[in-house]
Amino acid sequence: MKSFLICMLFLIMPLLLKGQSFIFNQFFQPSIRINSQYNHDFGWPNKDRLNSGYLNINCILPIKSKLKLKVDWKQILSLRFKKASRIKAYQIFWNFRPKLQYLQLQYKNSPTQHPFQQKPQISYGISTGLTGIHLMAKPLKRPRFLFYNFNLGFLEDYKSVQRGPIPEINGLIGVATLKNLHFYWYYGLYLSYNNGLFIPAPFFGIQAKIAPKIWVNITIPIQLKIAWKVTNRFKLDIGLSLTNLSTPFGYQESASNTIKRYVLAGFRLKTGVNLNIKLSKQTKLYLEFGCLPYQRIQFRRNQVPFVSPLTGPSWYTGVHLFYAFKKSLLSATIDGIIMF
Repeated sequence: MKSFLICMLFLIMPLLLKGQSFIFNQFFQPSIRINSQYNHDFGWPNKDRLNSGYLNINCILPIKSKLKLKVDWKQILSLRFKKASRIKAYQIFWNFRPKLQYLQLQYKNSPTQHPFQQKPQISYGISTGLTGIHLMAKPLKRPRFLFYNFNLGFLEDYKSVQRGPIPEINGLIGVATLKNLHFYWYYGLYLSYNNGLFIPAPFFGIQAKIAPKIWVNITIPIQLKIAWKVTNRFKLDIGLSLTNLSTPFGYQESASNTIKRYVLAGFRLKTGVNLNIKLSKQTKLYLEFGCLPYQRIQFRRNQVPFVSPLTGPSWYTGVHLFYAFKKSLLSATIDGIIMF
């Protein structure tokens, strides 16, 4: 029985090795990842300037897993191979992420009320949740897997937390179908609640090998990415995607001397290059740089007294260090396709 199970695993695992999917810059692998990025405004004429950055540490720890093969020998003797065996495999992870965010806003013509005039705005937070992947494989059929991620967290500055932190809730659920080693597709639904704003977003994506060392990923509506495996230790990614910015902050009004809570939020078009360097079997270094050619940022909440900035393009650079504790049960590394 043990030898039969090993044979079945060798048939299934190659199809899962390329199973990259939709998990917001996280991995389906026990690991720790340090992420940092800084965006600097070009300072275009007649435009306001917005500089921002973040630092977070993403930890993925396994909490439950199972791998079991059940064989019905009666069905095999009856030559009913489709019903002869059933594989049950899944793995569930707990993730937590402490984070820090920096923001500096400079108006071309300083308005009467400026929320960050005295000093840059710094927010602190943490998020935690569950991530899971479940194999749905039937004999003589294409393997599929169900993946999901649910998180609860907050991001606040010193003043806004005095008004009471508002939790951020987001989650996604989807299904990926693996046709072969070189092509698969996936679909699902992403949900987010952030500072009073609820966003439901269906998604659909494909990943395909279009040349011996070149892969393309298209995720509607938010990303296009081309990956070139230069060597076994070096990979180059070129991509275009949408990202968002959401920063709650507290502002002390001079007239009433009370603190009110506001949010600076918006979306950005992001295009750039990512260098993936494999330092060892367990350690990878990611270096990225590129441009944010379009940004739409505005203040939210009722009766906002601030003028929303009119920003131009900016450049960004990032450094990410990834360390894997051990191999995942399903041997599938789920890379981040979108970064909300």
